[in-house]
Amino acid sequence: MEKWLAGLSNSELLEDARRLYLEEGCSSMFVYCQRVLHFAEGVAYKRIQAARAARCHPLVVEAIRRGELHLTAIGLLAPKLTKENCAELIAAARHKSADEIRQLLADREPRPEVPTMVRRLPVPASSAAATPALPPISGGIPEHRAPVAPVPRAACAERGQTQPLGAERYSVQFTADSALYEQLQELRALMRHQVPDGDIAKIVSRAVALLLSQVRKTKYAETSAPKGAVPPSPKRVASRRIPAAIRRAVSQRDGARCTFVSENGRRCDSREFLEFDHVDAWTWSRVHSIEGIVLRCRAHNQQRARLDFGEAHMERFERRTGFESSSFT
Repeated sequence: MEKWLAGLSNSELLEDARRLYLEEGCSSMFVYCQRVLHFAEGVAYKRIQAARAARCHPLVVEAIRRGELHLTAIGLLAPKLTKENCAELIAAARHKSADEIRQLLADREPRPEVPTMVRRLPVPASSAAATPALPPISGGIPEHRAPVAPVPRAACAERGQTQPLGAERYSVQFTADSALYEQLQELRALMRHQVPDGDIAKIVSRAVALLLSQVRKTKYAETSAPKGAVPPSPKRVASRRIPAAIRRAVSQRDGARCTFVSENGRRCDSREFLEFDHVDAWTWSRVHSIEGIVLRCRAHNQQRARLDFGEAHMERFERRTGFESSSFT
């Protein structure tokens, strides 16, 4: 970091401010970064942003020196920095991820609502004839639309994206196939009495809430009317299946996120690929209890299994059974 900072403050700032890149046979600082410094396009762009922001706001350099801001953070903050808000914004963005900084900026300057719409994406000419045209769905907005610009094929293949709009609102975008489109059409028609304006966002919100309730019931045994209490004295059992009451209690206690804590006290905040992990491997203890089970993400669960049983043993187990090592604990 110190080497990078030295290069930023002494070389790039000087080259950019005095246009010394022209003497190097480059038409711009961007070209200089690529041809002379051999940076990739994305790196060159981010470093130029950081250099120019540091030239106007010395506090940026200090934040970099202390390791409080990364290049992407500076690029997001740079257009918003002024003499009046520089210290405040840098302090608010300290040690935050790019997504957290986008949320911070969106909350400070909320953007307007995006129109609710579903549209058919352009397809390659070779398959266009075989694909039926799909009419647009609109909810609570006029049917007429401006001409849609062609969407690159690479963009169509990207996964769904979420962008913060501020004031606890988000723009959600994803690509649906024809089957999902027809389901949305049918659901929108059936729910007209409940959602008169046919707003897709309202319909999807209800559908997600219903699915989430079902998934929580399956994963964590959540229910409004639990049937049984947790056994008072755990005893050895023959089944790996953890009782619903214990799964429910463990998920509530652990906050539905990984409980792994590093040596310096940092807790893993992952909510994805969560698994129930026995503190003492079930293979040895054959006991299910609230105190003896924690939530771990798959990566930390596998790490624990490899520490307990060894790398070679777990690799043999995976080859023999086809199961991941996490299922062994």
